[in-house]
Amino acid sequence: MPRQTPLFSDNEPDERVPATPADKTGAPSNAVTALQFTSASLSPEQQRFNKLITRTENLARKIEATRTLADAHRPHHGATLRPLEDERSALMRRMALWLDVRLQRKGLSAKQKRMTSEMICNLTAGLAMAGDEAMQQMHDAHSDESLAEQEQSAMADMQAMMEGILGHPPGHAPGFESLQDMLQASMRQMQEQQQAQDEARAGHKRGGKSSARQQQSEQQAQDAQGALRTIYRQLVSALHPDRESDTHERARKTALMKEVNAAYERRDLLGLLQLQVRAALTDGEMMSNLAREKVAALSVLLKDRAAVLTRELRDMEMQIRAEFGLAPSAALSAGSLKRAMIEQQQNLQVDVVMMQADLQRVQEDAAFKRWLREQHQGEQDGFDPFELPGYF
Repeated sequence: MPRQTPLFSDNEPDERVPATPADKTGAPSNAVTALQFTSASLSPEQQRFNKLITRTENLARKIEATRTLADAHRPHHGATLRPLEDERSALMRRMALWLDVRLQRKGLSAKQKRMTSEMICNLTAGLAMAGDEAMQQMHDAHSDESLAEQEQSAMADMQAMMEGILGHPPGHAPGFESLQDMLQASMRQMQEQQQAQDEARAGHKRGGKSSARQQQSEQQAQDAQGALRTIYRQLVSALHPDRESDTHERARKTALMKEVNAAYERRDLLGLLQLQVRAALTDGEMMSNLAREKVAALSVLLKDRAAVLTRELRDMEMQIRAEFGLAPSAALSAGSLKRAMIEQQQNLQVDVVMMQADLQRVQEDAAFKRWLREQHQGEQDGFDPFELPGYF
């Protein structure tokens, strides 16, 4: 018969086991059911607890399903598009090299030389940012500003804009390695500033005195942290691998302890409760015996975890859409990913064919000058450079 440990016992030792490498094991799909209250008559706190358990589990499953979807699509996406992208990059490189050689020969007006230099900069910038040092050198040789100077200028503009919004320079460090680092630091500070303003307004409304509701909320937060720590201690006590003499059992407990430590670090109550079920340390009947104030405290943890998972899911979906070229509002599914890939494949095939034709066309000098005018006119007419990467 599995050992049953009270969910809220304060007799366990306060110790922490360092996480060690181990294979990841999945939680039983019915673990969430075992953690819910099943009485015919549930209190409002118990009903809320059940809903939060379900919501948190659904979010966790959706995150895992989204990650699995992206991982499954990524190899086919790369195998389909990468050869075309490499071919396009090679053609862009050939065109840039050809234009650089042509610029050194006679027969071009000052305007044509300027347009050729601009074309070289447009072609080489993306290749340079992808790590092609020769293309970076070529870009900087034809540009008034090097790529490094352009990034520094963009960072200075971003810093000035964010300083106007924040009222002080963004970030806590004197400098940033990239524009992305500065943007992320600025966004964090804006969120912190907004939170501080919200808290200040809330304090002003209370007239400097904590309301009964505020005191209750603070007490629930303390109870929640205490409950989380208690469950963690129980698991540490029961699963400590150093106390196990059997080699296979020690390996199993080492793997479980890795999950326990990770769940505790992220304040994942559901994860810890599921681990209790998996380790046969509790059951659904025991959950129904929880005091009402403890249920409220645990609900605080579940609500916080649900908020974290909601943000994680949103950020993951945004990253996946950007990675696979979907619109920001597009639904994520196997079908939408496949359709986006096919569209990108067709666009790349068109790019490759047109660039091959352009390389043939520019070999004759009169045709090259006409082609140069057409490219420049396309820029003047608002031609989208992302439709044909590398051109104006």
